[in-house]
Amino acid sequence: MESSQSKRSASFSEQTSQPLSEKDMEELQSTLPPDKKLKAGREYIWNRKSKRKAEYWKYYLEYVENGKLRAECKFCPKTFAADGNLNGSKNVKNHAESCLDNPINIEKEKGKEKQTKLYFDQEHESGELKCGSRIINLNDVREALVHMIIVDELPFKHVEKPGFRHFVQVACPQFHIPSRVTIARDCLKLYYSEKEKLREMFKTCQRISVTTDTWTSIQRINYMCLTAHFIDNDWKLNKKIINFCPISSHKGEAIGKAVEACLEYWGIDDKLFTVTVDNASSNDVACAHLSRMVRRTGCINDGKNLHVRCIAHIINLIVWDGIKEHGVCIDRVRNAVKYVKNSPARILRFKDLVQKANIDSKSSLSFDVPTRWNSTYIMLEKALKFRRVFSGLSLPDGEDLNDNERPPEPED
Repeated sequence: MESSQSKRSASFSEQTSQPLSEKDMEELQSTLPPDKKLKAGREYIWNRKSKRKAEYWKYYLEYVENGKLRAECKFCPKTFAADGNLNGSKNVKNHAESCLDNPINIEKEKGKEKQTKLYFDQEHESGELKCGSRIINLNDVREALVHMIIVDELPFKHVEKPGFRHFVQVACPQFHIPSRVTIARDCLKLYYSEKEKLREMFKTCQRISVTTDTWTSIQRINYMCLTAHFIDNDWKLNKKIINFCPISSHKGEAIGKAVEACLEYWGIDDKLFTVTVDNASSNDVACAHLSRMVRRTGCINDGKNLHVRCIAHIINLIVWDGIKEHGVCIDRVRNAVKYVKNSPARILRFKDLVQKANIDSKSSLSFDVPTRWNSTYIMLEKALKFRRVFSGLSLPDGEDLNDNERPPEPED
């Protein structure tokens, strides 16, 4: 008695000896998606009365290769051994349920990401509960998590903290919390996405103005920040940071080359309108370098009005010149504040005197810093509230002190 395998092989040879007609090929092609074509030279088998009863077989084409039966997915190039006696059908079934090119599976995946939730809203006046429903998209939840990490400047490991995981399990149990590696990858993916959107916005802009500033970190590393200002097609003013990078030095030539490289990277070197910087001499050299660049790429008035000086910085210089007229008074207040804040015991003594003087103020003394332009005003404003308290403190005084190191007087 012949084995079932030999009978199947005989049936294969019988079918392959009779190729499919053109009509059969056209009918077989009609069962495929529009972008899928039958492969030339492949010996397809199309038995309208197939004994395959499983539902997933309708997503496959059967063909014979080297005397062996194989199955070809109708939606992707993958093929599988399809002889039920030799190979089984597990691989064929698993692929049919997971092939992402199959429209049926795409709809299933969309359904997995969304879930309708029943909720109750309480009306504060009547106390009644209103029942409703809404669809929760888990992809939107994940995007919101990425947005929170970026906007709130949280560390990536925040998603692995017990408190956060407990909160998510209570708020949305169906949401699978990604690891810190995955959330970092999602943040980088969002960065590249927003970067391409910004690049497309730049293509529609006619002119772009930039502002830049440099500083040195506590690690003694020089940094430069470059911000683009432009009006979009909806006549809205936009401000976008297009570069934040270390630079070799604060010299004007280094700044100019760094700005030029960034503009060329974004493809906006021919759209530069103005460059706004402070009054540092190095910025004059940087703007001169950029003026030579725009003469090559094209700019309004050949870049003669390219350099714009920061009005805020100019006003700050004017204010500091005015402050120098009252430098002794300000130095006295600053030294008094420093004396109080340099000792925990003096701070407690100061607070006791504030309570005894019945001064109702939640603010405390503060220093001024050169990089914060309004900090001197804030320091004087707060010290003015506690002017009666300073007289109760034993501030340093003596003939050996300079005039600006003495305690502040009422007329100060």
